[in-house]
Amino acid sequence: MTVATLACAGDVMINRPDPGSMLRQVEAYFQQADIGYCNLEGPTCGGGEKHPGKAGISLHLQSSPQTASALTRAGIDVVSLANNHALDYGVTGLDQTIKALDGAGIAHAGAGRDLAAARQPAFLEVNGLRIALLSYTSVCVPPFAATATTPGVAMVRIKTTYAANLRLFQQPGSPMLTRTTGEPEDVAMLLDDVKAAKTGADVVIVAWHWGISERWGKLADYQKELGRAVIDAGAAAILGHHAHMLLGVEFYRGCPIFYSLGNFAFDMDHSYFRRESAIVLCNVSREGVSNVRVVPVLIDDRHEPVPARADGDGQKVVWFLEHLSEDLNTKFANRGDHVELAARS
Repeated sequence: MTVATLACAGDVMINRPDPGSMLRQVEAYFQQADIGYCNLEGPTCGGGEKHPGKAGISLHLQSSPQTASALTRAGIDVVSLANNHALDYGVTGLDQTIKALDGAGIAHAGAGRDLAAARQPAFLEVNGLRIALLSYTSVCVPPFAATATTPGVAMVRIKTTYAANLRLFQQPGSPMLTRTTGEPEDVAMLLDDVKAAKTGADVVIVAWHWGISERWGKLADYQKELGRAVIDAGAAAILGHHAHMLLGVEFYRGCPIFYSLGNFAFDMDHSYFRRESAIVLCNVSREGVSNVRVVPVLIDDRHEPVPARADGDGQKVVWFLEHLSEDLNTKFANRGDHVELAARS
């Protein structure tokens, strides 16, 4: 059986004088894998006008080629771009980022000159396998979304409705009941993209910037509903991010759904960011994704990811992830330097 190895991480945002130092303690995992992936959270650019709604974030201290080269040296081969920071410095910043990634030989998906380009998968050919990565976001300001004629990111819009708790009069102050559903037009687009990618690739993987941050720690309705629909459409795995913390892992029809891989290498701090993170290692073949392992990671005071043993300092990461995965059909087996994940029989 032809197999390729994949190493995956969550949100990466590099903003320092020496971008090569950011991933120095974890780069071996990506360099040793056939494919290294992360979500590139925001532009790497040297110009562009900052979006007024992103006034608290400065992302363009480094030139694009310097940051892209640092990712290449660290073993990153492909990135997702569909997220809520991709156009923090406008179309100029996005264009510079894409050109820098192209120059560094890093494949990318999820953003482009128009919606058709943003919906295109990144194709990677390794060991005779053709792997497609699709990238979407459900959490960004409307002007960031690509249209038929304007640049931006591939967005799957979500509709939120609220209703009062039926026992509100007996329990004043009860939280509202919240329901989230995908906009039918966008969901149809998403599922069509997965099916189309499957006709041109052996394996399809979907990267999705979604869910709720600020330490909410729970899944929105649409994540489970649409995540499973994507698997039904032909995807072999989903790599989620945006929550700035780990979220649970579900095995659906034998396929892993990582609802959030958390922050990984993020040159910014906030009170609701958590320091637990992970590197996902797995095998990819024409049969799908198998041998799924998680290497626990702790983020240090320099915002750098540091691998930790699953039976040592990283055990709290494992316990946290296992707790978040309750009722998601996932079993954990601690192997010392990593944890094996599999569907419960």
